[in-house]
Amino acid sequence: MRRALYFIVFLYALVSCKKPENPQGNEPHVSNQPTYKVGDYFKNDTLEGVVFYTIGTHNGLMVSLEETMLPWCNTAHIVCETGATNPYDGWNNTNIVTANYDLHNFPVIDWSYRRNTWHLVHYPHHLIDHRQWYVPSSTEMRYLLMNQEAVNTTLDSLGYPILEDKIYWSSTETGTRGAASVSMQDGEIVIRDSLKTLEFYVRAIRNF
Repeated sequence: MRRALYFIVFLYALVSCKKPENPQGNEPHVSNQPTYKVGDYFKNDTLEGVVFYTIGTHNGLMVSLEETMLPWCNTAHIVCETGATNPYDGWNNTNIVTANYDLHNFPVIDWSYRRNTWHLVHYPHHLIDHRQWYVPSSTEMRYLLMNQEAVNTTLDSLGYPILEDKIYWSSTETGTRGAASVSMQDGEIVIRDSLKTLEFYVRAIRNF
């Protein structure tokens, strides 16, 4: 009887020494997601770019390494109002044009669109989501130029063209014949209404 009592006391002590279990039955989550800051080079298996805007430490916007010079639209569509007038959301502007027009007539949008997946390139007029390349709005382009020093340092180190002293198209339409172009002049960012058939530089951006 005494031996049985000792065994019960021992068993109780052993159970009492066990560590308390996680209420959810899971190990505490430790994130291994990489962190980013403005100017960082972003690269994974399929994407490359330079971070120019961050949301927290894991998300934000990056800009393409490449750029080109193109008109916003061709001459035949100079009087066409697309409705892509959002000054803040280039993704929305890009999708308005993509959904309603032949992109060959809108070279700036077409260039950014063709940076996306094979499926999008070969089956036109499919909408894109925020995690695909698009033409920045006038405000997004302004944010990019505000951080051009950090971005340019990375672009230059990688051997790509920098943003300095150039006029860039945004996706923001300003009227029948115009769209917003953005440039840096004497240390100030200038947003102007420019004729759509003029050739300016364009960069694509996307969320990460």
